[in-house]
Amino acid sequence: MLEVRDRYDEVFDFEIEGWCYGITNYPGEVHAALVHSVVKELAGSFRMAIECNVIFDVLDISMRLSRAAKYLVDEREIAFSILSQLPNPISLGEEGQFVLGQIVDQVEQSYGGALERLERKWSLERRRAA
Repeated sequence: MLEVRDRYDEVFDFEIEGWCYGITNYPGEVHAALVHSVVKELAGSFRMAIECNVIFDVLDISMRLSRAAKYLVDEREIAFSILSQLPNPISLGEEGQFVLGQIVDQVEQSYGGALERLERKWSLERRRAA
């Protein structure tokens, strides 16, 4: 097992809790676009977690965000939204690729289709970059 760097697992969990608190206490109507915006804001944190060897639980995070949104946004939808924000494996080192694989596998095991979607996304990104 890889050692978590800089205790980032604690920082990451604190950030997720903060966003959940913000969604729960949002003064307006909570809707899917709001939750997806939060997930997009977390993209940098997802990358940092991966680079610090944090194998975070996508299913738990999606459940927490869905609960914060009073279940108006489905957990599966949030899980796939999180996946869409994960970095391309070619931008990561060997350890990061391993961590990313572990994270994606959670969603693949629960819902299926996760790896296929990501491979299409990453392939498209590579073609655009070329």
